[in-house]
Amino acid sequence: MMILPRNRKSGRKTLKNKAVFGLRRHTFILPLAAAVLISTHPSYLFAQTQMISYSSGTGFFVSSNGYVITNNHVIDGCVDIKLYGAVPEIEAELVASDEKHDLALLKAQLSAPNFANLSNQKQPLRQGDPVIIVGYPGQAWKTGQTTTNQAQILNTKGPRGEEHWLEFSDTLAQGNSGGPLLDASANVVGVVVAKVRSYIHNELENTEEDVRHFDLAITLPVVRDFLDDNNITYVEADSGLYLSAGHATDIAKRFVVNVRCRYDEQAAERYSIQNANTQITGEPEEMR
Repeated sequence: MMILPRNRKSGRKTLKNKAVFGLRRHTFILPLAAAVLISTHPSYLFAQTQMISYSSGTGFFVSSNGYVITNNHVIDGCVDIKLYGAVPEIEAELVASDEKHDLALLKAQLSAPNFANLSNQKQPLRQGDPVIIVGYPGQAWKTGQTTTNQAQILNTKGPRGEEHWLEFSDTLAQGNSGGPLLDASANVVGVVVAKVRSYIHNELENTEEDVRHFDLAITLPVVRDFLDDNNITYVEADSGLYLSAGHATDIAKRFVVNVRCRYDEQAAERYSIQNANTQITGEPEEMR
């Protein structure tokens, strides 16, 4: 479950946080998975129309034997999962998931030619360190081309000191979900998970004032534990080498994949998916 900071009341003003996109059942506007598509296929035999819904997110290979990490909310409710990008189109199956931390492990039946290295964290992350996000946001699923964004570490913990999150500057777009957060050596230091808006609500005037926007990633120790729990062998590397964003992107494109999910009609209705620009309509649950 995504847990954001408790509300702080001061007079008639309340400091609140909204997850702009993140875990599906606790989002305010959009899930981080993007590009929800709807197609209708007439069934002439039964004289009815079937609704098929798709969504797109990001993932990355963590081993040579086809294991991929992404967010659980990217594949939750999927009846069919396919990978594109670093490898030719291939089906994948869900091997394990961790709803609490929003992680999922996929398996494709191939020998991955390239896979990500996890940082050994001998050089621990610090506030202000540069990070790189490589993924398939927005319409990137159409072009098949990754998009790269550069950001900075704002805090090595979450908004209330959560050890399983770290904060970085506001750079994510819908579709980056499940992608790697890379350091300057192109080693994984986290998994992209959510975008957060912090604002002040004036209860008397019923107005909102933005305080800041920032993004969240799942921290590397949580990712390691998830892989260890599922007996996945991974490679760690030193992060002492500083690469240009272009060089880091070239490396990442070899192991970053576009994760596309097909929902059945019931799942589509459950998530209120109606068209290619649909927003998740449910109000967020109270963040405790």
